[in-house]
Amino acid sequence: MNYVLGIITGFSGSNTKEVTLKARGRSITTAVDVAEITRCRFMKNLSIGEITIGTEEMQQDEGGTRNVSTIEITLTRVPPAKKEVEKGSEKTKKTVILIHPTELTSIEGIGDNRAEKLKSCGVNSVQDLANFDPKELSEKLQISEKRVSKWIDEANKALKQ
Repeated sequence: MNYVLGIITGFSGSNTKEVTLKARGRSITTAVDVAEITRCRFMKNLSIGEITIGTEEMQQDEGGTRNVSTIEITLTRVPPAKKEVEKGSEKTKKTVILIHPTELTSIEGIGDNRAEKLKSCGVNSVQDLANFDPKELSEKLQISEKRVSKWIDEANKALKQ
């Protein structure tokens, strides 16, 4: 719902005509859900302007690369039918909202079982993981601090992108 609120806020400017959602990897489903919830429940005057899909190469710590799917969904405000819109006279504003992964399983090395163990330690999202102390978390999980530090680094990277 935070992303839905972000879209609504993005359109709150009087000259904003479109908002673009960008996501990659496992966050793609979240971006699609956010676009549909916003369009169908809160802002019925929105239409899907353009959907762009692609692939990005991501550098891995081990030195290799891996491909990650990407999506951009552009939501466009549809003007009311009775109003005439002057073309070219208004400056338009574009807002871009990045969808960050929130699922712990979006972090490399964290599967469903690890995610459940992390949640039992109070780590419920990628944001929580990024803010956790590696030593404290490794003691709670009884696994190496090196592995936990790697997850925390990955979480921070995911949030910055």
